[in-house]
Amino acid sequence: MKRPQVYIIGAGPAGCATAIALARACADAVDITLLDGPRRPGPAIGETLPPAAAATLRAQGLAQLLDDPPHLRCPGSHSLWGSDTAGFNDFFLTPVGAGYHLDRVRFDADLLAAAAQLGATTVADSRLMGIERHGAQIELAVQSPAGRTQRRADFVVDASGIQARAARGLGVVRNEYDCVVSACAFFTLPKAPELPAHTLICAAPEGWWYATRLPGSRALVSLCTDADVIKRQRLDQPGCWHRALCSNDWLLSRCVEQFGIAPQQPRELWLRAAPSAILSCVTGTGWLAVGDAAASYDSLTSAGISKALAQGERAGEAIAERLGGGGDAALAEYQSGVFAEFSDYLRLHQRLYGAETRFADQPFWRRRMVA
Repeated sequence: MKRPQVYIIGAGPAGCATAIALARACADAVDITLLDGPRRPGPAIGETLPPAAAATLRAQGLAQLLDDPPHLRCPGSHSLWGSDTAGFNDFFLTPVGAGYHLDRVRFDADLLAAAAQLGATTVADSRLMGIERHGAQIELAVQSPAGRTQRRADFVVDASGIQARAARGLGVVRNEYDCVVSACAFFTLPKAPELPAHTLICAAPEGWWYATRLPGSRALVSLCTDADVIKRQRLDQPGCWHRALCSNDWLLSRCVEQFGIAPQQPRELWLRAAPSAILSCVTGTGWLAVGDAAASYDSLTSAGISKALAQGERAGEAIAERLGGGGDAALAEYQSGVFAEFSDYLRLHQRLYGAETRFADQPFWRRRMVA
């Protein structure tokens, strides 16, 4: 009897976590193919793994992915938010252990290798070009270095990130609540600093700043704001961006302490959008969306990888039950969970942004007060 063909569109944390959970639940009963898209230009952004995600990896038997080096332990965060007095969040006090600043390229490669060890096949540098339903199956048009091919799938997982290529190709609507844009700069540090690698978060009139050390004597500083604020204040220009950073005394002094140097004007900036959005449905006949394809969060929560890993585990188990003849109950439960988590996230979004009132007259903050 021919084994069901499962195609996962996207080989990031969400796609790999789904493949790993599905492979473990189904053993050799399904064929799993991961379509690993071309690497996005520029550095990987999204490097912080909070303690809860580290606990998820340990529960999934993947604790070895967090060996340090190459990853850098994160003891918590320092923040200036909602008042002129700094706050501290110490991960040492959490019951699930440390967080990590990831070597993101290495982390993603290790997750993909773990999926391959369990039998998943990867099609590298591939892109979904079209998707259509044909009875009980879904037909995919896939572009890869070998050319364009048509593939029939018994089940499709959309793990393509905020583009949600498969779900939107099937006509599913994406609902956006908010969207911030991060203007990011990377710095090379002259030597490894001696201080613990705390994350720095600081509210400012133009939005909020995020700074962190990274493995390999590197650092990231990012300004999160609205697209029109970036355009109006020319914050996509290294000089304007750097002047805004230097005007933030608290953040600049903390960066000097953390990095061992004052961040100089960067050569270039990288822009990344972080929408708060969710699909109108995250499962359907023969398909499921996971991670940012299903629901994406503001980068302020640092929940992207955590959500991807946890949802991927539940998604893989739900698909296994469906393919094993268990009906759609597990898929419906998965969707309810994604919707409930997004509702909880919206309440957190409102609480976090509502706590900062010092800049209520500024466009970025005024919009979120209205929301």
